[in-house]
Amino acid sequence: MKPEKKSYLRHALKVGAIVLTMVLSALTVYAAYSGTIHPQRSLIAPMAALAFPFILALEVATGLVWLIARRWRCSLIVWVAVLIAWPSVRVVSPLNVFPHAYTPAEDSTKFKVLTFNVENFKVAYYADKKRSLKAGEATARYIMEQDADVVLLQEASLSADFNNLPFMDSIKKVYPYRDHGYHDQVILSKHPYEAVVDDSIKNGFASPDDPLNNYHFFARAFDVQIPGHKVRIFNLHLHSLLLSNDDRQFYVDLTKLKQKNDTEATKKAGKTLLAKINEAFCHHAQEATLLRRIINQSDANVIVCGDFNDVPTSYAYRTIMGHDMTDAWVKCGFGPTVTYHMSRLFFKIDHILYRGDMEATEIHRHKAGESDHYPLVATFVWKR
Repeated sequence: MKPEKKSYLRHALKVGAIVLTMVLSALTVYAAYSGTIHPQRSLIAPMAALAFPFILALEVATGLVWLIARRWRCSLIVWVAVLIAWPSVRVVSPLNVFPHAYTPAEDSTKFKVLTFNVENFKVAYYADKKRSLKAGEATARYIMEQDADVVLLQEASLSADFNNLPFMDSIKKVYPYRDHGYHDQVILSKHPYEAVVDDSIKNGFASPDDPLNNYHFFARAFDVQIPGHKVRIFNLHLHSLLLSNDDRQFYVDLTKLKQKNDTEATKKAGKTLLAKINEAFCHHAQEATLLRRIINQSDANVIVCGDFNDVPTSYAYRTIMGHDMTDAWVKCGFGPTVTYHMSRLFFKIDHILYRGDMEATEIHRHKAGESDHYPLVATFVWKR
């Protein structure tokens, strides 16, 4: 190849790389704030919010490549975009390096809250009864080991009566206050509580009697008497994505870059998947608006936790957060994490949010139990 052709090709590649960097940087900023757009107004926006952690990882990798190549101006494009997107960056990847140092006063007021979508304790998932019970026992054992003051479970439906399963005996001894409510939104508490009845939830689209609900959105609230304080704790399960096995397999094949010969079938499967996801996001927006209204009517001390079926930076997450809530993971977690891990769907869709006289001092995501979700457990102290 002639020198002038080599020079032209090198220049073209450089220009192309710069253009791609600019496009990726613009996409990073858009994805960071796409959760401010109502899902009904845009099909792309909620998908961009869903993909933001992966777009961000690619953006940071691009910036590092430019630094290694000593192309400072090109690298600057990346870091300016990251800086603009920083409010969302710190939500998906907080950098809390140092553990909280408890004062004696704080140490005496600590309390823990555990949220866990237990996927029915796996009790009905295996034909082998012994295997089923072993899976359920693994989840129950984890709950016992954490010794949380309040445990909120989602999808805790069981093939036998909730109180009669063998592995529940030990739990009942530790948690004298418990309730197994509709759609198996379970609370286990060491402290007394009163269930909160709100007409908009009880009789609205979240009602278990509402056929339009399809048993996929449920919210329960409890006024728990933590010694010296009352805390309203919401246990959430926002609308499921309702993906079929075929939908999941299509997604797995897509992420593995597997191509199918039937192009039309592939396009149809892709459209079906996008339509289901967008429908779920629209449900989330409606549900989050309802929940936010109830939160606004609640007393100061509020904890909202559970399976949001949506990511941080999403429209639903932002709506529930409002301007007065704090994300426990953002406050004291470190780095990106996932709480759902099946079918290559690696997303953080379980959250613990709070406001009031309490402060989160620790939060852990454990790979424990037998479920398609990972649990979150947060420690709080009282500020006064």
